[in-house]
Amino acid sequence: MVRFENVKKAYNDVTVIEDLNLHIKEGQLVVLIGPSGCGKTTTLKMINRIIEPTSGSIYIDGEDITKVNPVMLRRKIGYVIQQIGLFPNMTIAQNVEIIPKLLGWPADKRRKRTEELLHMVDMSPEQYADRYPSELSGGQQQRIGVLRALAAEPPLVLMDEPFGALDPITRESLQDEVKRLQKKLKKTIVFVTHDMDEALKIADVIVLMKDGKIVQAASPEELLSNPANDFVAQFIGKHRLNDGLEIETVEDVMRHDPVTVTKDIGTSESVALMKRKGVNSLLVVDDEGRLEGVVTVDKIRKQGKAGRNISELIDKDIRTIPTNTNAREAFDILIEDKLDYLAVVDDKNKVKGLVTKTSIVKALAEVVWKDNGHE
Repeated sequence: MVRFENVKKAYNDVTVIEDLNLHIKEGQLVVLIGPSGCGKTTTLKMINRIIEPTSGSIYIDGEDITKVNPVMLRRKIGYVIQQIGLFPNMTIAQNVEIIPKLLGWPADKRRKRTEELLHMVDMSPEQYADRYPSELSGGQQQRIGVLRALAAEPPLVLMDEPFGALDPITRESLQDEVKRLQKKLKKTIVFVTHDMDEALKIADVIVLMKDGKIVQAASPEELLSNPANDFVAQFIGKHRLNDGLEIETVEDVMRHDPVTVTKDIGTSESVALMKRKGVNSLLVVDDEGRLEGVVTVDKIRKQGKAGRNISELIDKDIRTIPTNTNAREAFDILIEDKLDYLAVVDDKNKVKGLVTKTSIVKALAEVVWKDNGHE
């Protein structure tokens, strides 16, 4: 599908990409990852000619992309970025239909495609198609960004850290959706991230880069089992490697940045924060950071009143675990009780993080515990 042959990119005397050779096969989800400045985003942007290589060749389906009009090339490649870039004065349907419209699709075909895509991410066309971006949460806006990239049925989609600005729970949900859509639609996706957990979760192939070169390109399993060198092992993190080491506690796998508020925050401000962070609930803490409960957007909308605080809307029945909880025990709780997340608290009940089902199951259980018979 995509092939790099001896590709180099330099700015004056500074070489950003050096002698890059890479073959991305049709239908693969390939993740480019590495430390800042390694060249992963430059590599991605050379595929749709936002950045032109200094030398070497890039082919898509055997065709040299330098011989293709860059505007026409980009219309055949989906592109998703962290900033989303939805047009605020256009409805959701109009945003999704931009590229099909440029390609001359008739209105009825465009609308049918938009409705089909919205259904795929459980966003009812009747409810969402005629809304504007400002009426959606951050997670919903990013879903629309992904759908827009898929609207014209491109065989190739580029994603440049698309979920980097989202909270952990929304981010994991979107990772699941992208993987599901990729399998269903059989798209080739090139995905840039700096998050190894994200790469391990979604990738068919992980391309780890350093100083403009590929250090190792392999499946997640191969990368974890047989890191090419010390840099790869260190970048992955020794706790993820399949070398007999055990993850001891939830502190090793929890998310450290849950969205928290105090109970004196107003209902309108709470909803605005949820929209900004792309979540549907907030952890409520006191002035010392001790957990008091959770407030959800549904409860605010059903029982809350503008100008009032959320103190009477707090649900105190939230499952917590201490920071020294064994990671496998947390895994069992999430699965058996069918929970989306567990709040991690210290001995003073202060919030320290979140453990989510997806992060343990996908990023750790399949790798670290499989040899112990815990599938």
